[in-house]
Amino acid sequence: MAGQRGEYAKSAKRREEILDAAFTVFSRSGFTGATVSEIAREVGMSQPGLLHHYDGKLAMLEAVFERRDQVALDILSGRRDLEFLRGLVEISRRNHEKRDLIRLYTVIAAEATNPDHPAHAHFQRRFDRVVSGTEQAFAQAAELGLLKEGVTPRDAALSSIAQTEGLQLLWLSGFNEIDMAEGARLHMQQFLTVEL
Repeated sequence: MAGQRGEYAKSAKRREEILDAAFTVFSRSGFTGATVSEIAREVGMSQPGLLHHYDGKLAMLEAVFERRDQVALDILSGRRDLEFLRGLVEISRRNHEKRDLIRLYTVIAAEATNPDHPAHAHFQRRFDRVVSGTEQAFAQAAELGLLKEGVTPRDAALSSIAQTEGLQLLWLSGFNEIDMAEGARLHMQQFLTVEL
């Protein structure tokens, strides 16, 4: 039994190393330009060895983004209304320390707007989840009387997400003075009757 645990730990460590290599290659080449053989070379494995852990390039990409999204999910777990919105601000604050990951996300999210892109469904699901969660938080704020009159939770959610994504793009483009967390907070603040 101890041997199996040791093998599991080695396998889990190897999978993390593969994801680190996939992140490096995707950052350098984008999803379309990256190859499984390039990722295998980056991690120092054979292609069949790598495919033993992940069944292809898309599976690795999804795992890279799931690892990123898990941090956000942990921050938002159990939060409602204003606390959920404050969690979104915290995610923007942490993203400031992850420029390469944000760049990768932005490039591949843009590539995946093409319905034929292999990651299109993944990003569609992700955006649906983000919009739904943010809309629900604004709706909960409305139930507490904290949403300004005339503001719909859906519009507030879409506007807030668009603003956050846009700030990230500007920041990546060299506008380093941008404080993404404060920008997100100020933007969401305009929809609320209380301080966020």
